[in-house]
Amino acid sequence: MKWWALELAVVLLIVSCRSTYPYLVTSENCNCESYVFKDGKHNIEIEIRATYHVGERVTSTVQITFRNKNKTALSLQQAYIKGTSTNVRYQFNDRYQPLPYVTIAPGTSYTILFEGSDTELVDEPWHKIAGEHITLELKGLMMGLQVVHPIVITMIPVNPKLN
Repeated sequence: MKWWALELAVVLLIVSCRSTYPYLVTSENCNCESYVFKDGKHNIEIEIRATYHVGERVTSTVQITFRNKNKTALSLQQAYIKGTSTNVRYQFNDRYQPLPYVTIAPGTSYTILFEGSDTELVDEPWHKIAGEHITLELKGLMMGLQVVHPIVITMIPVNPKLN
């Protein structure tokens, strides 16, 4: 066997072990990879999608896109996010973290990416995906001088080991 073929096989094995899988949002009878929260009172949309991969540990990425369809600016300056995981020990698990000090102008959007990895190394990180669910809470969004009600979203990971 040629060395380059062996190297290619090793690279393909490593890449296949680091596949990314989606979380499904289960809030409001949704079971979808991308969820759009619509606030008709303030005329804003918040789209949430998340993925994870399992290597030495579980690493998750959450993407949140804020769309301001109002005639007033949407402020994240006093806003916080809290993610609570049942199985994965993220660094800021179950603690509020401030969102960027950003104002979203009328008719525009803003996207934030959050990434976190498990702080605990275990022999089999896939065990943490079984029965896992994450609750995200956004609070402190301001539409002009009005506070937007807190938004709570629950997500569960798609587990390819169950298919």
